Amino acid sequence: MMKKVSFLYGIAGLFLGIYALIGFSTIIHLNEMGRLILLVGSCFFFYFGGLLLSKYRKDNKPMKINLWIYFLLYLLLLITLTLFDAEWGRHGIHLNFHFNFLSSTINLIPFKTIRMYIEGFNSLYSTKQILLNLFGNVIALMPMAFFLPFLFKKQNKFRNFIFTIFAIVFFIEFMQFVTSSGNFDIDDFILNILGASIMYGILKIRSINNFIRNIFLLEHNEISKKSYIRIFSTLAIVLLAIVLLVSIRKNIYNKNLDDYMRRYNPKIEIVDETETCEERLDSFYEDDLKVYYFSCMKSDNVYAIINDEEKYLVKEILNTENFEYNIDIYKILERLDYYQISYIKKDKYPKILFNIDIEDKNALINNAFVGNDNVLDVKFDNRNSSFENNQFSINLYLIPKTTGSSNLEVVFRNQNTDELTKYFYRVNVDENLNVTYNLVENK
Repeated sequence: MMKKVSFLYGIAGLFLGIYALIGFSTIIHLNEMGRLILLVGSCFFFYFGGLLLSKYRKDNKPMKINLWIYFLLYLLLLITLTLFDAEWGRHGIHLNFHFNFLSSTINLIPFKTIRMYIEGFNSLYSTKQILLNLFGNVIALMPMAFFLPFLFKKQNKFRNFIFTIFAIVFFIEFMQFVTSSGNFDIDDFILNILGASIMYGILKIRSINNFIRNIFLLEHNEISKKSYIRIFSTLAIVLLAIVLLVSIRKNIYNKNLDDYMRRYNPKIEIVDETETCEERLDSFYEDDLKVYYFSCMKSDNVYAIINDEEKYLVKEILNTENFEYNIDIYKILERLDYYQISYIKKDKYPKILFNIDIEDKNALINNAFVGNDNVLDVKFDNRNSSFENNQFSINLYLIPKTTGSSNLEVVFRNQNTDELTKYFYRVNVDENLNVTYNLVENK
């Protein structure tokens, strides 16, 4: 008997050891469901170990000790999910509290967050995000309705129980706020306390309370067959409702995603219906820095077929404000290249090319400062920048405004090293708005 007990407790300890190993490991990662399975598995073996030991001792003391073990494991999971779990957007304890961020980290308006997620049910919010923020907060403290009254006699009074739950929620929200692992949200209070109160009321139903006590404390309370039927049928209905809700939400999400992709990432087929073409530059689009041409007069014959349905002239798509599909010049150029339809792009203004040696392009910040902005405006061409062989290349366009001269300072900063690379230019704009420039200093 004792060998079996030791074996079961040993397996339970192994599950906890794996849980701890994963928690401290920087190599092995497991989502919240995986960790929950480990803890539930551990509780499963603790339960049967305690069951055998209680039969051997002929009392239920091991089962009462198990309740404390379950409670501690639940607290461990709760702390992990609310403060440390990266899957829930938590990053551990970072004491960088700033009053400047009060407006973005505190919500004291009841139902603001709840309403946002309810309205987001028909949106591209992920199903997981909505269910975790709504039902996850409802379920999170439901186990307290089981543990507190069973382990602490005073918690059998609803007033004491609610006060304790309020204190627990306040502590969690406060810790999330001051450690920057989450927000202080009044709606979390509402959902947490609502869930705990509902479960408290359910567990106070005599047949359910007796059923729970029979399982976890090995008591012999009498329960009628009708009560068993009501308990398990209610549980089945709740589980079925959850499955149905998740299924409905996934269908809504997939439909919204299809609609989104059709509009914002449509399939584009380019068709050139030109039969004869006069060789002359034919402008089909102009933005703030460049003009785009076909090499012959065919802009009235180059079409885009969208999602295998609608057919539009390319120039119509690019020059129509608030076009129903999200198609910009870069998507059109990519499709023109794919279908081997030649085009020409010309710069509208003179430009300066910069080549910066850097290992990580994301660490580079570029800025340009014009001494006299009445004479000159400048703009980096970020969309057409490139990074190859640890060299970042980008153009800065010089946009004339009126006749005159101005100093120009261009600064590149490496965020990883705080190293600055500076260029100083003298720029002149003549009466015809022609731009000339000279490098004065580079350091």
